[in-house]
Amino acid sequence: MSIEMTVSEIAEVLGLSRQAINNRVKELPEEDTTKNDKGVTVVTRSGLIKLEEIYKKTIFEDEPVSDDVKQRELMEILVDEKNAEIIRLYEQLKAKDKQLAEKDEQMRVKDRQIAEKDKQLDQQQQLTLQAMKDQESLQLELDQAKQEVQATKKGFFARLFGG
Repeated sequence: MSIEMTVSEIAEVLGLSRQAINNRVKELPEEDTTKNDKGVTVVTRSGLIKLEEIYKKTIFEDEPVSDDVKQRELMEILVDEKNAEIIRLYEQLKAKDKQLAEKDEQMRVKDRQIAEKDKQLDQQQQLTLQAMKDQESLQLELDQAKQEVQATKKGFFARLFGG
């Protein structure tokens, strides 16, 4: 059963003039009004709900609802709200997991970079040590060569008498 009321019926229930209600009804969207078989404008249930919101008064009473039905509807609303909260938290967890995975990957990259730098540093130290050994070896060879040259430069008598 659809609930429809004429402008006059609404005016009587609200205690307002028919003209004031008629002006409000004209402002309603077309889907909230229709014409009855007599051609009189009637306001549909959705329009009546909008008028109730505008005037902050009850125009029609819904059929009585049992406490069980009210309780069930309340439970459904609570379950829906909790499900929405669970979904929101689950999405939040997924986002955090993704962030952690990205951080883990960044850490792996950094670890590889550090290992590569350590390897390069070790190679550099080995090269430096080898260069120092080569320099020392060359210095000894140079000193020996100088001594040999000095020995060959000494005169005949100096060489003869060990001088």
